[in-house]
Amino acid sequence: MIRFEGAAKRHPDGTVAVRGLDLEVPAGRTTVLVGPSGCGKTTILRMVNRMVEPTAGRVLLDGTDVAELPAAGLRRGIGYVIQQAGLFPHRRVIDNVATVPRLLGWDRKRARARAAELLELVGLPPETARRYPAQLSGGQQQRVGVARALAADPPVLLMDEPFSAVDPLVRAGLQEELLRLQAELGKTVLFVTHDIEEAVRLGDRVVVLREHGEIAQLADPHTLLTAPADAGVAAFLGRDRGLRGLGLRPAGSVPVAALDGRIAYEGWQLVLDPDGRPEHWLRGAERHPAPVFVPSRDSLRSALDAALLAPSGHAVAVDAEGRAVGTASRAAVVEALAATGPVGAPLPEQVPHAGR
Repeated sequence: MIRFEGAAKRHPDGTVAVRGLDLEVPAGRTTVLVGPSGCGKTTILRMVNRMVEPTAGRVLLDGTDVAELPAAGLRRGIGYVIQQAGLFPHRRVIDNVATVPRLLGWDRKRARARAAELLELVGLPPETARRYPAQLSGGQQQRVGVARALAADPPVLLMDEPFSAVDPLVRAGLQEELLRLQAELGKTVLFVTHDIEEAVRLGDRVVVLREHGEIAQLADPHTLLTAPADAGVAAFLGRDRGLRGLGLRPAGSVPVAALDGRIAYEGWQLVLDPDGRPEHWLRGAERHPAPVFVPSRDSLRSALDAALLAPSGHAVAVDAEGRAVGTASRAAVVEALAATGPVGAPLPEQVPHAGR
């Protein structure tokens, strides 16, 4: 667990970055700091690994004041992921990932074996290990950055806007990958972002910050979206916070019609590949993508998006391997939305953070 006790940072010129923060970051969960630029998010994050030294108060890691720990040793025991990945350009990917284990005294063979395991864990093919960072896409570099942060199996992972420099499609994939990794590894994650949609998707708890690191609200994503603490928080969340709330509701309640021979609606034919995965909708010479959702994993927002974007008016439901299992009409998705009640209603207890 990480605990901030009156932690503050005043710069030599008198500028106050953070004023007396009291906050607990529970072990094994993801806590997201979100707020406008200049509110102290990154300063708070860097107090944990002593890249920023508090000028007042304390930061405790599992009950120990980090100021009492050697800075280098502290940092080697904490995973740290930044916006631009921060990879060493002159080292191959596998040696980038093996950096911290090598610093901890692991032999080269063991460190490289661990690096290879982690590259697979974050979804990179084996041949990536031999490449240099400049030979990778932005999204691949960020995956390498996450792998490097996990290399020594640290209990704490600090992430400073790690996905903000990549395009929206890659960013969504990286967010999904982080959710998968966290479900498997259960790290104590402190994540910084300025994007409220990213915050509610990734966080078990979301801390909305005002100027000088003041906490405007600390809540789970559903409570945050449905019961903002004040008008300022509501304004920061935006007018579409109700729509974002759909992203926290499971798509499993959407009625799905089983596939039945040739699937066609309003003249649109669903074309599947030999493995049963949707390829596109076809009508005469017209061809359009077949939007999909995974009922066991995705949210009602995903199902609604898929149904609205499909030219046939039917979203394709797929299993975890991407094989089509049925279709859901727009009317069926709307029916499921109505059945869940208003967005402000409590979520089912068995789905505390739907969409994960």
